[in-house]
Amino acid sequence: MRCGRRAVCQIGRGAAQRRAYLPIAGLQRVQAGDKVYVGMSGGVDSSVAAWLLAECGADVEAVFMRNWDTRDERGECPSERDWRDVQRVCGQLGIKCHQIDLVKQYWNQVFAVALDEFAAGRTPNPDILCNSQIKFGVLLDEIARRLAGSGAWFATGHYAQTELDVNSKQPVLRRGADDKKDQSYYLSGLASTQLRRVLFPLGTLDKARDVRQIARRARLATAEKEESMGICFVGERRRFGEFIAEYLPLKPGDILSSDSRTIGTHGGLFTKTIGQSARISGMAGKWYIYAKDAKSNRMYAVEGREHPLLYTGRVVAGPVHWVAGAPPDLGADNQLRLSAQVRYMQEPQPCVATILPDGDVSVAFDRAQYGVASGQYLVLYAGERCLGCAQVQDGELGARWQ
Repeated sequence: MRCGRRAVCQIGRGAAQRRAYLPIAGLQRVQAGDKVYVGMSGGVDSSVAAWLLAECGADVEAVFMRNWDTRDERGECPSERDWRDVQRVCGQLGIKCHQIDLVKQYWNQVFAVALDEFAAGRTPNPDILCNSQIKFGVLLDEIARRLAGSGAWFATGHYAQTELDVNSKQPVLRRGADDKKDQSYYLSGLASTQLRRVLFPLGTLDKARDVRQIARRARLATAEKEESMGICFVGERRRFGEFIAEYLPLKPGDILSSDSRTIGTHGGLFTKTIGQSARISGMAGKWYIYAKDAKSNRMYAVEGREHPLLYTGRVVAGPVHWVAGAPPDLGADNQLRLSAQVRYMQEPQPCVATILPDGDVSVAFDRAQYGVASGQYLVLYAGERCLGCAQVQDGELGARWQ
């Protein structure tokens, strides 16, 4: 028996417990008894995803991805704590759990790449790389090789949705229904081929209203676990710059004003990004970084957050990764009316995207954007559909973009 397109599962078992029914995204393609491997991180989201799938009759097993083995300031690796939580939840659900060590792959394909970007003064997003290269890349290959073959499903606790395109019959990526938790930005580096056997059970749910309540009513061990913020392996007590300084040499340099006066110093190009406070002592007002020059190891700052040099009306980004494998149909002028984000949880920004002859994309925003940095991922949307992503390219110093 198939779960219907508006599949529902009962929250809580037994007459003494309150009953509620919720739609579960993506389960219309799953039959009862189908094998589903759930990528579990030790948090409440993936715990609830596993619970929902088990409730719908899927044959569920958990997979925990170990990416990091450096200990924090308390002498413990964060992944060890998360693995214990995964085991606790799996014990409650009565399902098997597997740990797969991908520390080497994560270092080579994500962390080392990000370090090179930071060293060049750019602002990468390791989470987008991790999803495309590791979680939905190496991990899926390992699941197929070690555990299941190619016929199993893979599910995660991401707040996103998939659906089949009516023309291509290929899966497309859509925003999650909870606009405060939508994670399609982080999944924008995936390809439709990676989405064919993927499920996002939380895609139609609201975290605060639905997911936490499911976890509490099911009495899951992670029901009250706090949400992890930022890059998990940095640790709760360290600043990001201090963490990166353990891997990159500090190269102090000058901070200059827009008229080339030296007004302060920085500890290294990776210590600040575009739009951040320059933290220059002795100044009456607040100054903000608007540009970096990797060749001279200099940063440039302006006074006041409303200064025009902090705002960008047009960016060029590339190479473009299209989820569908190719750009959507273009008009006669090679342009598309879309929306875009340059950071997670940013409000979608209306824009016009032009595909350039070399395949890169030029995006003109309706309203100039604050603090756009080279290396950031520009993610493109057509309505609720995520089309793909591209990294913002370096611009001309002092007038980086138009």
